[in-house]
Amino acid sequence: MSELNRIRQQAAEWVVALQTAGADERARLQTECDTWQAKDPRRRQVLEQIQRMWQATEPAQARRRQRRRQFTGLGAVLLAALLGAQLPWAYWTADHRTAAGEIRTLTLPDGSRVVLNSDSAIDLDYSDTHRTVKLVRGELLATVAKAPDRPFQVTTRDLTATALGTQYSVRLDDGFTRVAVQESTVAVTPRDGGDGLKLTAGQQADLNRQGVLSRATTPRQRPDWADSRLAFSKAPLTEVVERLARHRPGLLTLDDALAAPDAPRFTGVLPADDSDAALALLADTLNLEVRYLTPWYVTVRGR
Repeated sequence: MSELNRIRQQAAEWVVALQTAGADERARLQTECDTWQAKDPRRRQVLEQIQRMWQATEPAQARRRQRRRQFTGLGAVLLAALLGAQLPWAYWTADHRTAAGEIRTLTLPDGSRVVLNSDSAIDLDYSDTHRTVKLVRGELLATVAKAPDRPFQVTTRDLTATALGTQYSVRLDDGFTRVAVQESTVAVTPRDGGDGLKLTAGQQADLNRQGVLSRATTPRQRPDWADSRLAFSKAPLTEVVERLARHRPGLLTLDDALAAPDAPRFTGVLPADDSDAALALLADTLNLEVRYLTPWYVTVRGR
């Protein structure tokens, strides 16, 4: 989980606590919240954003009446906060996009196929001389139809990945783009003109606009999410929850106690297109509790 996403989750938890606290505990919670904010200016900014959205969702008088009785307003606020903070205008205007939890396979005009992961978006630019897929958000898996006179490229804010007759995946992350090759070869060029590289089957690299950040090996088989499943082998719960969070709207958090080194690990396969079923299976396997504060704010903790 990125640090900014962690701050968003923590800020949302403070909103829950402050907006539903009784008079006897509000002062203490506010002091603790102020201490938390003082450690990072981003915390105050994110918290104020979510609080403003809370206040905008219902008139002041109704807000005072309802604040202690229900979390309905909070669900809308958190959803709006996430949409505003994480889903830019380019996502909504993209040629093709998927919602959280949706995985879609597209057949492109040349016969190439693209699988869009959850919460992803692409724009297409096809002509007689080139085939370009711009990844606006999220992740894709491309299986490229052969057309030697029309290069197939996936572009992001960081790079251009040109297929040399292949299958490969591209994922936008905070601060970098990851390219992983399942078949054949991909030529990768950083956006700002740094040294490029060629990746062959079983290789991946993380790049930003200036160049290569890291290289590693990767499985040659089709990614698990492309078949609507998430596979884990002795994975820490932080990793499991982080992956599940990409496949549902709103916030999914993990209790700090379950992030400890000695916390249980998970081995198994979870559905990528039904996060509620995945959470239920995870909880049943490891004797955990999944607590739904709202449909958009869910936390996983020990029983």
